[in-house]
Amino acid sequence: MINDSRVNLGNCSVFYRSLITPESPETMILLHGKSFTSRDWLTIKAFERLSEIGFNVYAPDYPGFGESKDDGTFKFSGDFRNASKFIHDFGKKINVKRFVLLGPSMGGGIVLRTMLDYPDLISAAIVIGAAGVEYMRDELTGIDIPLLILWGEQDNVIPRERGTELRSLVRKSEFRIIPGANHAAYLDNPSVFYAEIFRFLKQR
Repeated sequence: MINDSRVNLGNCSVFYRSLITPESPETMILLHGKSFTSRDWLTIKAFERLSEIGFNVYAPDYPGFGESKDDGTFKFSGDFRNASKFIHDFGKKINVKRFVLLGPSMGGGIVLRTMLDYPDLISAAIVIGAAGVEYMRDELTGIDIPLLILWGEQDNVIPRERGTELRSLVRKSEFRIIPGANHAAYLDNPSVFYAEIFRFLKQR
């Protein structure tokens, strides 16, 4: 059963959805894009699909988005540093020491920044049409975490070239195109999206 919960991080009340199975050996945290919330993961049954392959799944609404209150500590900024601190603090609050982190667009930029700022937290990462690559390129070569880079074939929001650049910067990365999909590729073609992430997670 998917649960709706809240947790306080400083002065911020954070809403999140979760599906927890005691026997699941791993955890995944799902982020969302700038025009989306954790609700979108419900539409493609992400909680159930990831639970079936052995993950406890958490999906927070970023502060100021969806049902989470805005807070100055985590105010979203172009360098994503407040956002990586949010992931660190959220993981600590839910008592998860290490996890797979997945995010599209803005959420993808948060994933990359968290890999840079808190590498010990992340066992593997998945980004979809990630934002912010150009702002972090000088640091990304230092990442030593398995990374799957997904991009919609018809993404007209963030150019595909950002994905190929990211692939060239991160040593343990792979780049895959999702056919017929736009920027929100996971919503446009969920069957290929799941096939790619399941393959990636299995071969880590």
